[in-house]
Amino acid sequence: MQFKELITEALRSARARFLELRGSEEARRELGIGAGGDVTRVIDLEVEKAIVRSLSENLRDFVLVSEESGLKTYGAGGCVIVVDPLDGSTNVLRGYPACSSAIAIARGTALSDVVAAGVVNLVTGDLYYAEKGFGAYLNGERIGPRGTSKVEDAFMAFELNIRGQISGYVLRVAELIERARHVRLIGSDALEICFVASGASDAFVDLRGFLRAPDFAASAFILKEAGGVVTDADGKELDCKLDPRARSTVIATCTQELHEDILERLRRAR
Repeated sequence: MQFKELITEALRSARARFLELRGSEEARRELGIGAGGDVTRVIDLEVEKAIVRSLSENLRDFVLVSEESGLKTYGAGGCVIVVDPLDGSTNVLRGYPACSSAIAIARGTALSDVVAAGVVNLVTGDLYYAEKGFGAYLNGERIGPRGTSKVEDAFMAFELNIRGQISGYVLRVAELIERARHVRLIGSDALEICFVASGASDAFVDLRGFLRAPDFAASAFILKEAGGVVTDADGKELDCKLDPRARSTVIATCTQELHEDILERLRRAR
């Protein structure tokens, strides 16, 4: 089976299980702390199970890297499959309609080894897909980012969920928020990055350092294949280990010019 069919089937299975469980009391039940360090609930684990079941039906040998279950080897191992079953868990619990599932397939253990990826909007069913050297797609139609080059013209999304853990964080991004043409925050970082890839947004900024590799492995790859730019907060290429505990800051933009404009303003804010 080709990567596209493998990822698409698994993400459709994830959405089907999500829709079955969404809104139920059982979905909310806590099961403990997952491999990524957050609370795992029934809905997180059940969506992961749906993904793994689909993958296992079509691929005998692989290594799973998941935010919930950690590292698991199936069969004789082989390609690395990075899964974020439910990005936006708090949104789901509150009934806020923004969440996603993401899958990235890699031929090694680093982010730069990713060769195919998909993200599904669990609410709408929109499916983003990219394969190395073949561009990025939304529901089968090729996508690309906008040509915005300045913060003042940009539609920008931010991750501001700091829960009092980072003193002065909002001050670092205050100029960007005040100067951007439009500002959004939805609480599903994989979707935010995919929105940049499709041209729905121009930039996504997360300086917290909380995001784990499964959170952005798929969407960062999709954005790069679409022609956008994604780095850490210092402007360095994202190339962390594909590990559920590997974390990074993220700046994702539609153009190199906008990326440089954002970095320069962040340097001045230090």
